[in-house]
Amino acid sequence: MSEYPEIETARLRLRQFRAEDFAVHRALVDDDSAVTWSHRRRPLAASLRSWADRIDGWQRNGFGMWIAEVVATREVIGHCGLQRMEGGDEVELGYYFGRAAWGQGYATEAARACLAYGFDQCDLPSIVAVVRRENAASRRVVQKVGMLPERDGTFYDADATLFRLTSGDFRR
Repeated sequence: MSEYPEIETARLRLRQFRAEDFAVHRALVDDDSAVTWSHRRRPLAASLRSWADRIDGWQRNGFGMWIAEVVATREVIGHCGLQRMEGGDEVELGYYFGRAAWGQGYATEAARACLAYGFDQCDLPSIVAVVRRENAASRRVVQKVGMLPERDGTFYDADATLFRLTSGDFRR
């Protein structure tokens, strides 16, 4: 029995993290070209803490992160979901896909499913996303799912833009 819900989209299964996913996940997030667009590379101990926090987030908040795997192949290609933004109460959409999955629409597909879960199942009033200013691909993803830029600033020690989508705008 799953500790938290699974979501299946046309091409993806968003499911709970499993112990065997850690090595694959770690390889995806340590890819040098992918780290350019993430907020920071983490040492192994920090990655383990982050992994545990993703699982604990479900008990604390009723939402969290999922592993993203391709339905047809069961290949783990990244993670996505909702989390509390560091240092605040905002709920943040987060996603990270390995380089082999880029440019195929997986991030947009997963982001839509995560937003639907947050608004429909968790009754959240709004969800934000933080995107590095130079990350054009990620900016396109959040804009495709209806998020609007709210403000530029320093988030997670990087120059980034905070995007927001309200429940009312999502439902329109």
